[in-house]
Amino acid sequence: MHDRSIHTDTADRGVTALLLRIGLHLLFWLAAMGISYLFYARLLESGEAALFVLLYTLPVYVAAVYVTTGITIPRALLPRRYGRVFFYVAYTVLGIFFVEMLLSLLLLLDAVPIPHLAGYEPPRNAIDIVLLSTGVYVVTLMASVLSLLRHWYASDRRTQRLRQERLTAELAMLRSQVHPHFLFNTLNNLYALTLQKSDRAPEVVLKLSELLDYMLYESRADTVPVEREATLLTHYLDLERMRHGPGVRIDWRSDLQVPQRIIPLLLLPLVENCFKHGVSRSGEGAWVELALSSTSSDILFTARNSLPAGGAEPATVTENDSGGIGLRNVQERLRLHYAGRSSFSAEIRDGVYDVRLSISFLTFTASD
Repeated sequence: MHDRSIHTDTADRGVTALLLRIGLHLLFWLAAMGISYLFYARLLESGEAALFVLLYTLPVYVAAVYVTTGITIPRALLPRRYGRVFFYVAYTVLGIFFVEMLLSLLLLLDAVPIPHLAGYEPPRNAIDIVLLSTGVYVVTLMASVLSLLRHWYASDRRTQRLRQERLTAELAMLRSQVHPHFLFNTLNNLYALTLQKSDRAPEVVLKLSELLDYMLYESRADTVPVEREATLLTHYLDLERMRHGPGVRIDWRSDLQVPQRIIPLLLLPLVENCFKHGVSRSGEGAWVELALSSTSSDILFTARNSLPAGGAEPATVTENDSGGIGLRNVQERLRLHYAGRSSFSAEIRDGVYDVRLSISFLTFTASD
């Protein structure tokens, strides 16, 4: 039953598209014939004669339009085969002229019965035929422009769809990198605490459960309230405090004045990096300082951590194994989600690793 309903919906959409296409073609021909009638009526100074000529030459209009839009444009112009375009256009122009000349000759030889039309005389020379062919050329040109606009619109939509699909695939890949990395680090924290036989193990399990719930379910959304990201970082830092004890100073400040939304799991790799490449290698006396603020204009996140004596060069900190993946992940997600309105910097200065990330929510106008 489900498959039958799918086929029915598909068929209905196909019929609707066909009817719409037929309607657009009819609308075009009504407009084209109206313009041509006004042209012929002014040229022949007779509405009846104009109507006769229009109906008599209608097959020429139809052939010229559909040869141009069905053959010349898709088979020559769009593939950029310009030599073929020249020949197709030349054949069409000459074909229109010779067919018009043949129809005029049939009228002159009385091979086609002409109704009694006051003041109407069939064309008798090449100039008359060229003038009568002008309407066909104009209508064919109109159809060509509309056909090119339709192809351009379809191509633009296809390009946008492919770009969106590629963007979605990139984001899915980047997000999939964060999940296992985060999970392994959290399990390592839990393992370290169990080795210490800490009485806080139940609290660790509870916080771990909350972290996993966020990671597996809430983070599937395109964006989340920045408050949820702040809560995630708070829980993660609580686990790190339990793991490292009082020997490591961890300062965390959160000032969320405006409830902005942010892509999930964006800040976590930066926090993990502080502990993996800073605290874990520095030992006693290490420290981490983190701050997150949210206003009506932007979100600002800073992360600073101590480095071991004679600490690593920037390349070591930013590119070494999983830490490098985390930082590149953040930069790529910023580029894809917040292109042109985000900034990211990471530098080592005086034995301190300093990371700064900002996202702007200001909307600029031409007057700005």
